[in-house]
Amino acid sequence: MRQVKTKSGMNRFGVKHLWMAATLFAVLSMAACVAAIPVAIKYYKDAKFYAVRAEMPVSADKVYNTALNMAEQRTDVKILKKDDKALFLEVTDGIQVASLKAEPVSGEKTDVTIKADVPEGKEKEKELALRIINNICNKLEVKCTVEKQL
Repeated sequence: MRQVKTKSGMNRFGVKHLWMAATLFAVLSMAACVAAIPVAIKYYKDAKFYAVRAEMPVSADKVYNTALNMAEQRTDVKILKKDDKALFLEVTDGIQVASLKAEPVSGEKTDVTIKADVPEGKEKEKELALRIINNICNKLEVKCTVEKQL
């Protein structure tokens, strides 16, 4: 059997495997870049509430359970509503009320919406929705950035 060699001395079999390895490396590198893209947090404000919305690369159950565990661990927070089936949670610290809804987009993608009311005269509490989503991102080890502040 005759082997055909390239100018560099490699046979076709070696070139084919080298090409496949390079292609696989490029695909894996691109996939890693997509995973490294931070989650964009969309931030909305209204006269009565502030809200954030983000699509996270984590399952809805994991997002919801993380938020629930964080609420349960805080002694200054009371859970007002909890719906494990609908992945909805509402909490209060006695001054402000905040809610979280985790909606599955796909197996490992979740649309997360957090709303927090703004009590009158409590200017510093406007950022509660942002603090909650940032705490969840940190706990889940997901990089998040505020995309829009309307």
